Amino acid sequence: MSIPVTLVYAGCMALLSVLLANYVLYARLRGPALPEWQAPAAERVQANFVENVPLALVLLYLVEVAGAGAAFVHICGGSLVVLRVLHAWGLARNEGANYPRLIGAQGTFVLLSVLGMAAIVLGLQ
Repeated sequence: MSIPVTLVYAGCMALLSVLLANYVLYARLRGPALPEWQAPAAERVQANFVENVPLALVLLYLVEVAGAGAAFVHICGGSLVVLRVLHAWGLARNEGANYPRLIGAQGTFVLLSVLGMAAIVLGLQ
């Protein structure tokens, strides 16, 4: 029995989730020493992660199990990691709108759409 490709990306996302949660704790504890916008931004990064990543991982796994090629799953999983890191970096480091944040958020929505369409196509075969 082979280990699903999704397992690698679920592990990466778990580690990133722990990192983001610890960054929220850090921002809360260091509150007065940080810029006023940084603690709420850290919370937003983590909340957005928790909002989007579980669905992405479920779709990634289901698409993989339904027969999508390993290359497709790796491309989607790798994209998810890069997009979530970009979003976290953009929102936690810069106040207001910026390109890493935009690319990370919108890219995640595009990825969810691609995975959703792939799930429908594979489910109807």
